[in-house]
Amino acid sequence: MAQPMKLSFTQDVAETSPAKREAVGALRITADGRKFRYARAGGTALAAGTLGLAPAAVAEHQHLAAGPAAVGDRVLSLTVGAAPVVENAYEDGFLQVAEADGRGRQYRILSNTACPGGGTVILTLAEPVRAALTADSKVSLVPSPWAGVAASATEENLPAGVAPCDVPAGHYYFAQTGGVACCLAGGAAPIGAMLVPGATAGSLAAMNTTLDVDQPVAGVAFAAAATAGRHQPCFLTLD
Repeated sequence: MAQPMKLSFTQDVAETSPAKREAVGALRITADGRKFRYARAGGTALAAGTLGLAPAAVAEHQHLAAGPAAVGDRVLSLTVGAAPVVENAYEDGFLQVAEADGRGRQYRILSNTACPGGGTVILTLAEPVRAALTADSKVSLVPSPWAGVAASATEENLPAGVAPCDVPAGHYYFAQTGGVACCLAGGAAPIGAMLVPGATAGSLAAMNTTLDVDQPVAGVAFAAAATAGRHQPCFLTLD
């Protein structure tokens, strides 16, 4: 069942927490219209004003044979491929049904157990299964874009938002995804230029319309032309 958008929060947009205090991915809108998503940093810290990118899916956790599940079930077991699963790596991520019975549906994951490569992971879902899964069903584990965020130089990846403060590794924070923000500039950019993830990890750079057609646009250069290496204003358009 879909949840209504939250209007009150227990964590400020300028603080971090070692413990989870909101649902990962929860959307927050401030009085001035800026937008934030509740996120968890990956294995390295994020500096204030750096762009974080979403985690990539694990190939060995994709298109797997589903364990049978009846309509109404909320606990499922699943045998994964050669890569291990870390406990709660998929919290607030999704179980997606890729093929056969139940295909086209997805279910938010509340928690998961750890298991070695080739082992069995136990998933607890936030919602009941709505269409039975059979031995023919193929499913994939998809992480939340805001769980395991990293400042990466993989420019084609999905931007998860700009860190508004210094974020220790593994801490929860609000990543800014919309409105006026301050972000590291990866190169010169005139006012009005479309901004994409830059070659410098954690930066935004002007889109090269010839070379960057496969990169996601994260925002627009705003108020002042950008200079490489500075933290400058931008208008984020991720949300």
